[in-house]
Amino acid sequence: MNERKMLTAKEVGLRIKERRNELKISMPELGRRVGVNKSTIQRYETDGVNPTRSMVINGLAEALLTTPEWLTGLSEEKEYSVPTLCENELTEHIRKYLDTVTSAVKGDGHQQLMTTFLGKLIDLYTVLTCYFADAMAEVDCVAEDEGLKQSLRRYAIDSGAITERVYRKEMEQPIEDMKRFLDGILHIYDEGRTKVSMGDLFGIVAEAEARLSEKENSVAP
Repeated sequence: MNERKMLTAKEVGLRIKERRNELKISMPELGRRVGVNKSTIQRYETDGVNPTRSMVINGLAEALLTTPEWLTGLSEEKEYSVPTLCENELTEHIRKYLDTVTSAVKGDGHQQLMTTFLGKLIDLYTVLTCYFADAMAEVDCVAEDEGLKQSLRRYAIDSGAITERVYRKEMEQPIEDMKRFLDGILHIYDEGRTKVSMGDLFGIVAEAEARLSEKENSVAP
């Protein structure tokens, strides 16, 4: 097997410069992203960076939208996979959640109840992300509409006001559903008029999913 060797510090510097120029990022901008000044970036590119300085390399790789492996010569894959990064983050979140439930919530019954609540909360969040995607798509359409841009300039209308209205139209209901669900968890064992049943909570999720399904069917060709 042909194992790659790490680049020298000077070669790493050349890759930093190559990627920075490729992305059309100035030295001050790269410094801002990494948290250092322009002269430090200049030194990185001219004198190089020790490829074993993982904290520096990782920070530069993130700022340059590439991988530490490419910067150090261990891979020729310059572009990272956004889905892969998202999957890794999600896996880490799930692991931390399971660790928390196992250590903090004692008893199988209580753990099952917590898992059920969190599962329903994820269902609600899934609904919310669908509305968010629609809101962002509509905002993009507004941004690309040249006629609308001219009208906004002519009448001195703030485009942010339109964005806010689009967002509110799409997001108000799913966010309200999320708030009702979380509030319901707080009051599920209350005595008196604030008491909420499991059925009430699950009903919030079912209504939200039905509302989304109806919305999607109404716009289907």
